[in-house]
Amino acid sequence: MRPPLPPLSFAIAALGLLPMPGRAAGSPTAAPGPNHFAREIAPTFEKYCTECHAGEKPEADLMLRFKDETDAKTRGGTDTAFWNKVLKMVRTKEMPPEDAKRQPTEADRTLLADWIARDMLAIDCEKPEPGRLIIHRLNNREYANTLRDLFYLPANYDVAADLPADDRGAGFDNNSNMLTLSPVHIEHYLAIAEKVVPYAFNLDGKGYGPSKTKLTAPLSGFTADFSNWQEKARRILVVLTPRIYRRPVTDEEMEQLMKFVALAYTHDGESETRAVGLAVRAALMSPAFLFRLERDPAPDGTGKPYPINEFELASRLSYFLWASMPDDELFQLAGEGKLRANLEVTVKRMLRDPKASSLTTDFLGQWLEIRSLEETPNCPPELLKAMKGETERFFDYIATEDRSIMDFLNADYTFVNATLAKHYGMTGVEGDGFRKVPVDPEKRGGIFTQASILTLTAKPLAVKGAAATRRPSPVNRGKWILENIFNETVPPPPPGVPPLKIDDGVELKGTVRQIFEQHRADPKCAQCHAKMDPYGFALENYDGFGAWRDQDNHEPIDASGSINGKKFTTPKEFRAVLASRQDDFRRAFAEKLLSYALARGIEAFDQCAVDEIAAAVKTDGDRFSSVIMGLVQSYPFQHARGSANPPSVAVTKDAPLDPISQTVLKSISKP
Repeated sequence: MRPPLPPLSFAIAALGLLPMPGRAAGSPTAAPGPNHFAREIAPTFEKYCTECHAGEKPEADLMLRFKDETDAKTRGGTDTAFWNKVLKMVRTKEMPPEDAKRQPTEADRTLLADWIARDMLAIDCEKPEPGRLIIHRLNNREYANTLRDLFYLPANYDVAADLPADDRGAGFDNNSNMLTLSPVHIEHYLAIAEKVVPYAFNLDGKGYGPSKTKLTAPLSGFTADFSNWQEKARRILVVLTPRIYRRPVTDEEMEQLMKFVALAYTHDGESETRAVGLAVRAALMSPAFLFRLERDPAPDGTGKPYPINEFELASRLSYFLWASMPDDELFQLAGEGKLRANLEVTVKRMLRDPKASSLTTDFLGQWLEIRSLEETPNCPPELLKAMKGETERFFDYIATEDRSIMDFLNADYTFVNATLAKHYGMTGVEGDGFRKVPVDPEKRGGIFTQASILTLTAKPLAVKGAAATRRPSPVNRGKWILENIFNETVPPPPPGVPPLKIDDGVELKGTVRQIFEQHRADPKCAQCHAKMDPYGFALENYDGFGAWRDQDNHEPIDASGSINGKKFTTPKEFRAVLASRQDDFRRAFAEKLLSYALARGIEAFDQCAVDEIAAAVKTDGDRFSSVIMGLVQSYPFQHARGSANPPSVAVTKDAPLDPISQTVLKSISKP
């Protein structure tokens, strides 16, 4: 049984990296004159909001009638969630609801949004905020990809199959706040290191030939004998360790690893190559490998923001676009101090690299929630595979061809194979391969009408005596569009609301729409359903598997509705209404991608960066690459905030093996 490792906090403290709470930034615009709240803000709330959000039981528990500005600040307290929620409702036009008697003008909305951001949330775009320091453990996907790239292993070499599943936060499983480290992780990391290193270095004669060739390349022309075997080990480690740590390695760190070599060779009688392997396994257990660590170059305990160095920038880029470690070209540019100067050409090269497919499998898969589509019940596996393939190739095409991101809303093309073409009623498509085809604009266009999304947002249904099937769910579909496409939060149903009988698998009496409209008659449900249902009813022409239909339960489909005062009667008209929300989608897409890139949730102070990215993307014709470039050039992507506490533990050159190294040595060396 292996001895327990010291607490992770020791490792973090030893590196001088202590997490700190976030700090709010200041205001986006200059402060207005005196009595601004009494003269303009309070009357605007009274005019548009307090009919519902005042009194003893304000709607959604949001009281928006205030005695004065101090009362307003007290209402939010130390928790920014209150004002963040109000700000989002104002900006996205979620409130007032569409059927309200009075609707704010754009000037009114800007007035309230600026006041909330400036005075309630203290956001100052002149003093940008990168967010708190986060220690990011490589998630399972990043860990596996990194080991494969580090040791030049084949693409099908699975090193992370048995690791505990990563939790998701803010919609993504690379969220740093969710990536905890448990004893189970340590056990698996040790087991993986003990397996992958012998395989990569061919220590047991059963390893991977091409990898040994590349890992021992530093020994080309070197003749080893008994007197210089340590130099042989050092030559390999000097080249490999910076790739393991993804940055230059100090003399002290190299000496630490050489102690593993010496101890393994002299104490345990290991061969030179096996001793090197032991040192490499120890390096794979280091926080410098398992975590993405960013150091404050001049820690003084003030917690000041600073630009990350070029090696840290290389890692941010590679784990964002590739979900893996930097390649040789990124390392070279960072080492020469030329990465920032060549950022645009570098990003374009990285997007062309096959490893950028991780944006499709991981970002797209989680953004649109299709990553596990194959597990959807009540649908043929072959059809599910084709559905997922359509959406993935659609995203690939937008990314690789640098198309407008507005194609997500209303593209006139898609990608199908024979299975999906038959499902859609298309002819002339044969085989399993996907091809780009035009769509009938009266029936399809954009991601909303793709079968993957329509099936994902349907519900399993098993009518007695009939085969298992699926039925459309206007609520699920409307909620999915609002949350995934426009980044709006839909609250859960209030307590005590019974489920619809439609969910019990009983035979329907009337159409799905008629049943849901009856459900909306409940005052407790009406407000949220009035917001969600129009998006879902607009997709009633698509059955539970996304196939087109003209009738529901022998009655003509009614796909009409109204969103933000704009009416529609057909899916085509619905997509035109969505096009009127391009500004909302542009911003929501930037927020989703920024959250994925920063590996954290989006905070109120990030709105300055999101606004800048969205504005630049709009100016550049909404090209996909402009979103990526705006993001990697943004302040939060290029900066970090130092620790508010000085390092508590220092590792000196003459220090013996630290406790973590001692434990690792005991764990992975022979008794």
